[in-house]
Amino acid sequence: MPLFHSWLNPALEVRCNSKGCRGVYAKDFLPARERLAIWGGHVMHLADEPVFSGGRGDFAAQIEERFVLGPKHESELEDTDFFNHSCSPNAGFKGQVFLVAMRDIKSDEEITFDYGMVLNLPEGQPYRIECYCGSPNCRGIVTGNDWKLPELQKRYDGWFQWYLQEKIDQLKNNAE
Repeated sequence: MPLFHSWLNPALEVRCNSKGCRGVYAKDFLPARERLAIWGGHVMHLADEPVFSGGRGDFAAQIEERFVLGPKHESELEDTDFFNHSCSPNAGFKGQVFLVAMRDIKSDEEITFDYGMVLNLPEGQPYRIECYCGSPNCRGIVTGNDWKLPELQKRYDGWFQWYLQEKIDQLKNNAE
């Protein structure tokens, strides 16, 4: 799959996972803090994020309260669009567009991040998916505002999208 806007670490590749979905996997060992991907794409208003054939959507990454970054057209899907969710992820964010390893990643391990690290959806724009990650931390349901959960704020401190980390830090400062 050609890259249009983004960069994927050459030690990663897209494969089908055990659930029959595409995911991003390590071809080699990757050390903690290794840069895994740099997201690019079109900057779009949250309400303008497209849904592709078969109802497939959610390929853009939310980068701010009102904006997402990603493909506008199905033909623009690239390898960086196939990172899956896990409630026990091995990747997190540095800034708005950098996905990095939160810990050492073994060869053949799927690279995942928690969608709670990026999503902050306004009232009236619900987001709710069932999670089948099977991890001990599995929430069962992922929502558009899981970043508000204190246990996630603690677990992912420093790994949220920049705009969410800033909100969390402000909440902490107001509580002190």
